[in-house]
Amino acid sequence: MQRCKWSEESEMLQQYHDEEWGQKAEGSNKLFECLTLELFQSGLSWRTILHKRENFRKAFANFQVERVKDFNVDDIERLVADVGIVRHRKKIEATIKNANIVHEIIQTYGSFDAFLDQLPNGKLEKQKALQKTFKHVGFTTAESFLEATGRIAPTHSENCFLHVKK
Repeated sequence: MQRCKWSEESEMLQQYHDEEWGQKAEGSNKLFECLTLELFQSGLSWRTILHKRENFRKAFANFQVERVKDFNVDDIERLVADVGIVRHRKKIEATIKNANIVHEIIQTYGSFDAFLDQLPNGKLEKQKALQKTFKHVGFTTAESFLEATGRIAPTHSENCFLHVKK
């Protein structure tokens, strides 16, 4: 069975490709996790992030928005020193800020899912909306998040068994 080339490096990547990527992720905490991991992936390989995912979960309170939004300077210093994750201060600070944004979204829309569901229909419009809403989320990170969470169709290579012809 052929897959996208990026998923062939490890069994973990294959499993992620086959079972998670492009499937609709639901729940505010799960979506926050996906957003955070995509944010940390920027400039790195997905393999690096996926292999550190359990460490990220431990470091960021299992991506519970209500806990991460209250992280403080001591938490930032703890995370910058955590060799199990990507120790990028600006990305760590952005994650805490984004937890506060997601908290506000939940207060306004009822859930992160509901917020995503009300975004404009077009891919470009969705990407721009996410760029404007979240800290340290650029155009590519927004697209990756939308693909990973099943909000836009993922781009599988033509020889991948999951590729859908248009």
